[in-house]
Amino acid sequence: MAPPADAAKYPADLGSETLTVEGAAQPVAVAAAGPTGRLIVGGVGLVVLIIVGLLIGAPAILLVGCVVAGFGMTYLSGIALNLEERIAFGAVLGAMVVSTATFVLSMVVRDVTLGTVIAGLAIAVGAGTGCAFARRDLLARDAADAAARWAAPVRTAGHPWPVAAVFLVCTVWTLHFLQQAYVYKPEGLWAGYVNIWGDWAAHLTFAGSFAYGHNFPPQYPIDPGNHLGYPFMVDFLAANLVPLGSSLTSALVLTSGLLGLAFPVVMYLAAARFAGGRAAAAIAVFVFLLSGGLGFYYLYGDIAHSGIGVLAHLPREYTLNRDFNFQWLNPVLAYLVPQRSTLFGFSLALIVLVLVWLAVRERSGWRAFLFAGMVAGLMPAFHVHAYGTVVVLAASWAVFNWRREWAAFFVPALVLAIPVLAWMWPQANNSYCTGGANLYGYCLEAGWLSYTDWQRDGVLFFPVDFAWFWLKNTALLIPLLIAAHFAHRWFPTGFGKWFAPMWLWFLVPNLIVLQPWDWDNTKFFIFWALFGSVMVGGLIAGIIQRWPGGAVVGAALLIVLCLSGATDLVRASDPTVSSYQFTDTKGLQLAAWVRQNTPPDAVFAVADEHNSPIPTLAGRRVMSGFQGWLWTYGLRDYQQKSTDEVAILRGAQNTPDLVDRYGVTYVLIGPQELAQPRGASQGYWQQHGKLVYSNQEYSVYKV
Repeated sequence: MAPPADAAKYPADLGSETLTVEGAAQPVAVAAAGPTGRLIVGGVGLVVLIIVGLLIGAPAILLVGCVVAGFGMTYLSGIALNLEERIAFGAVLGAMVVSTATFVLSMVVRDVTLGTVIAGLAIAVGAGTGCAFARRDLLARDAADAAARWAAPVRTAGHPWPVAAVFLVCTVWTLHFLQQAYVYKPEGLWAGYVNIWGDWAAHLTFAGSFAYGHNFPPQYPIDPGNHLGYPFMVDFLAANLVPLGSSLTSALVLTSGLLGLAFPVVMYLAAARFAGGRAAAAIAVFVFLLSGGLGFYYLYGDIAHSGIGVLAHLPREYTLNRDFNFQWLNPVLAYLVPQRSTLFGFSLALIVLVLVWLAVRERSGWRAFLFAGMVAGLMPAFHVHAYGTVVVLAASWAVFNWRREWAAFFVPALVLAIPVLAWMWPQANNSYCTGGANLYGYCLEAGWLSYTDWQRDGVLFFPVDFAWFWLKNTALLIPLLIAAHFAHRWFPTGFGKWFAPMWLWFLVPNLIVLQPWDWDNTKFFIFWALFGSVMVGGLIAGIIQRWPGGAVVGAALLIVLCLSGATDLVRASDPTVSSYQFTDTKGLQLAAWVRQNTPPDAVFAVADEHNSPIPTLAGRRVMSGFQGWLWTYGLRDYQQKSTDEVAILRGAQNTPDLVDRYGVTYVLIGPQELAQPRGASQGYWQQHGKLVYSNQEYSVYKV
């Protein structure tokens, strides 16, 4: 997997430059900027900090601190990075370091306090600024280089304007979407998108358990007694904003904003390194973020049926339609928005792998491998699947590029991670193989979710149904990805050989269900798509620049690849069709009272609904929460606990024994508890509990 022997003769087009092909950090030769240029760079940074502080307030201290800490720590890597890479990569690495430092302190005091936040932030920022100061000569050169490149005419080869364009385009959508993520109205709290209404309830629960519930060592607050196996650090980072004055809902929005704004830039910069070109990198970002299959076909039908007015408020999602077996929900809406840990996972996978890739190609010493290995070793608590991708892919690279320095990567990557993985490992598989074979409890499902098609049509139709399933779900992604391997000379870095092992992330989940819920195999497919988008970006950039009429062909390919995803992102940002009420005003009043008047370690018996105010907004543990999550988390006891919780709410004969067994201290009787199938008994708890709170809709009884 070494670079092609004749790489030097490849044309440095696709918006690339010769130095990028050779793996150097500064990809363009322009006149160096003097002190004035460095002052300009510093002034721009200061203005940005002031604006962020004015808009966000005290929580900006932590968000800015993440960027500062990570920026400085990039100088530990020993890899020559440019200033843009240090800022973007540093935003993610800094958030990781700040989270880790504050978590260690919170574990000591068993709480998230202003003291733990400030002390942890000071440690991280101090370490980062110390690293930058130690390499201040290199920092000065980086600043001068950046000032010179940005001050050069835009048409200068290697001018960094594409990274600004990618950032601005993605920022417009991200800020518009997040500003309506949670909206407080007179009638209650509203979520701006269905996956915020649904999935962010879990993140509110985890973050609230840290901020309000003293959840140390971390347990599932919706199934106490079980280690918290979800990659929780993104929610712990959000909890750190609460002592700084942020509400819990705003804390989720702000941390998603920091990491969400960083990701497109991280992907662009990593893709530029991998593919060797700016055009390839920019295209790769949008191929991934806007991917979504051929569902746009139904948009034309909707327009034909209801007129062009449907474009104002799109009536459906076009990347997910299970009635027609469209399963590839757009990655932004399937992962970056609802599964907040992927905001860390995607970026960290790109950062660590590009650092390792550069270390191998540039024959760097132990330092570069050790830095990447340390980051990788911390990854499981931030995103387990990203960690697995990094370690396994790096191992495949090491086989073909073995050097003793690889030990400096794998030792910390394994030693630091194994204890965390042991803590987080699920108790049970919880997979249900409906009539199919299994391998050590893992279901065998040939063709993944296309199996429903070929089972209907007959096994002889498997090749056709399989091919059509993936074509309609990912459009031309797979044909173009295959074609990119044949166009390997269009990649001056030879990235196709480095990417090749990632096909296992596509092939294996097409045979084995690796998660309790078969749809969750996308947690593996998504990394294949993430790095595959770099290949497709390079191919389309090559078509545009090498073929007569290539711009037209490239535009047509991008429309087919991105139209479905783009329409779904437009729809998701339209609150008139995408918003849902999370809880009403009485629910908000209940949560506020519980936070202020019950012990942090109190355990409530409540309805096992995902949006119960007790775990999500009050930060208290519940005996058993939403079963859909507990099943996918691989917990053994959730079914019995859920049954027993219903018995407690109904006041069954064995209620006193169950209350003692599970340590229940409060019982909530509200609309969700009174509704079927729970059918809670208000009368029982009026007789056997002490009413400590009531707002005519919710009643809290102390046991």
